[in-house]
Amino acid sequence: MSKTETLTTRGSDTRPTADVPSAPPETHQEAGIALRAESDDANLQYLWLRCLRLDERNVRKDEPTEAEIDELADLIDAQGLIQNLSVLAYDSPRRGKGRDKNRLFSHGVIAGGRRLRALHVLVKRGRITLDHEVLCAVVPAERAIAVSMAENQGQKPMSVADTVRAFADMVAAGAGVEDIAICFGLTPLTIKRRVKLASVSPKLFALYRAGGMNMDQLMALSLADTHEKQEGAWECLPAYSRNPSAIRSVIVGDGVRDSVVKFVGLDAYEQAGGHVVRDLFSNDEGDAAHISDPELMQGLATEKLNGLAKEERANGGWSWVEVAFDYDYEVRQRYCAAPTLRREPSDEQSQALGELQRQKDEADQKLAALYDGDEDDGDTDADSAELIEALEEQTRAFELQIERIESELAYCPPEVMEMAGALLTLSADGSVIAKRNLMRQDDYKAWRARTTTPVAPGASADGGAAAGQEGPSKGVSAMLRQELTAYKTEALQVALLRKPQVALAALAHAMAGLLLYDSVSARYESPTALGVSVRSPNWQLLQIAPAMADSAAHKSLHAIVDAWRERLPADPKALMAFLLEQSVETLQELLVVCTALTTHALHGSSHAKPAHALAQAAALDMADWWEASGDTYFGRVPKSLIAEALAEAGEVDASREVAGMKKADAVTRAQAALAGKRWLPELLRVEA
Repeated sequence: MSKTETLTTRGSDTRPTADVPSAPPETHQEAGIALRAESDDANLQYLWLRCLRLDERNVRKDEPTEAEIDELADLIDAQGLIQNLSVLAYDSPRRGKGRDKNRLFSHGVIAGGRRLRALHVLVKRGRITLDHEVLCAVVPAERAIAVSMAENQGQKPMSVADTVRAFADMVAAGAGVEDIAICFGLTPLTIKRRVKLASVSPKLFALYRAGGMNMDQLMALSLADTHEKQEGAWECLPAYSRNPSAIRSVIVGDGVRDSVVKFVGLDAYEQAGGHVVRDLFSNDEGDAAHISDPELMQGLATEKLNGLAKEERANGGWSWVEVAFDYDYEVRQRYCAAPTLRREPSDEQSQALGELQRQKDEADQKLAALYDGDEDDGDTDADSAELIEALEEQTRAFELQIERIESELAYCPPEVMEMAGALLTLSADGSVIAKRNLMRQDDYKAWRARTTTPVAPGASADGGAAAGQEGPSKGVSAMLRQELTAYKTEALQVALLRKPQVALAALAHAMAGLLLYDSVSARYESPTALGVSVRSPNWQLLQIAPAMADSAAHKSLHAIVDAWRERLPADPKALMAFLLEQSVETLQELLVVCTALTTHALHGSSHAKPAHALAQAAALDMADWWEASGDTYFGRVPKSLIAEALAEAGEVDASREVAGMKKADAVTRAQAALAGKRWLPELLRVEA
């Protein structure tokens, strides 16, 4: 028999005598593919080591290290080859390459490449020869890839790159995705994703295999339908900006907001002639959609939203109703809260408000604990991330329910209703949010200019839905909300010191609400931002935010207070006599100081909402007194809010970059980008 014939018994002393036939060129015709054996089709045979080569259909492509092979060779030398190799028989002998160009191989190893290499190391050591007999399982050619995949997965785990190529080869040979999934215990979506990755440019795939890019980047590149587009998307971006979101943006454009897509619906978009680019890697449940015709989607959304606006105007009796996809900073600047009155809540509404607030406070406390426990690099384990997301959703749900009830209780007086309107916008999940009791900025200024009467008792700065609302921003912990509004309280006190008329009016309002109305409920119908019991909140502000001691507002406030303490008699018993001797102007000045010191703007208190109206009247601009930094804000909130802050301030590129950064780097980037920009979080904004 020839050298390409097999040895069927280990003890055989038969040796070849015939010449070896010449080998054909190294090409072969695929014999289709079978994922599972109909029967035990593997044929165990002993083959000479010289007849075996590593076949191209061996799905493991990662090269083992020299140390790994040496260690395995030592083990085989000591214990023998415990596990057989899996091979396929060639129709015609294959000629080797390089140093083996004069050798012919009858069988290709499809599983056991590391063992084959280790056996050749033993040949070099002189422990065995190329005539060493190796136990092999000979499998049909159509089973080669599946057997190689199964055995390699059961040995040293394969790299993702190797599994991607193996699954793609199976599909190319005719295997069905469902069959592959069942055969290897995976989901069909996983198989689709692996095959999709095989469409990435060989150049980029090799870069991924070498560690030059990560899986998220590779998945983003697979969105492009040609290798040229994929390579262009990678090369056009600077190395530090090659995050998945930036890659997707290059390939599919900025696209359309998810909220707009959810609002319109993919079915309606496609029925209108739109095309959808599918992203298999969005989540574990289905395909994400990238809209190829943003103008069409935006037009459908506008048409649908305008239709709802007509219904809102007819049902609400508003003088106008406008629409906007996002209720962002630019949109909020166009409107202000219309002065409203608040109806007395029913027993049912009062009970619901109390219960919702209690549940929201509990969720806020849990969120604060989770945020404070977050590591400096921003990485959280999966369980914590899921819990944070769930709690944030709960908190937002409670806020929306509270806003809905408050919106039902708020109403505009007739003279205001003539200019009042509503704004329809979209939430993140694509549902419609109605912002009611609003006035356009020009209308509000005109109304303020011609009215000579104070805002009616119960007038609210936000009507439960206005710009600048004191409701907490999503993702901001309860502790941070308290700290931010502590800064706001002292800054507002200084602002009132500079507006004596406003301070005196505020004091008169607080006292009149208690003394000049017969109704016991007057204090609730017309809340005040002042502690009318002459109680200052300042003693607790430094406990909430110790760093306030170095703030500009704190220093300015206490310089004035200390100056007055010098003017007043040291013995409090002499105070009354001293005051009786002072002029009306001096008493007014002192009264302004005392009024300012009772002002209370802490979040969560009953004074917070009326304090916003007072801040508007006093022309408070918190950017004069507070600046966002790592310590005051960015280091205390999730990266999503850091990106949102950068986007609001016009730093769009920086906003995209922080998504792929560690938390500490994102904080540093944001602090540098927003230095001197006078950006403020929602809690500190006071729109005129």
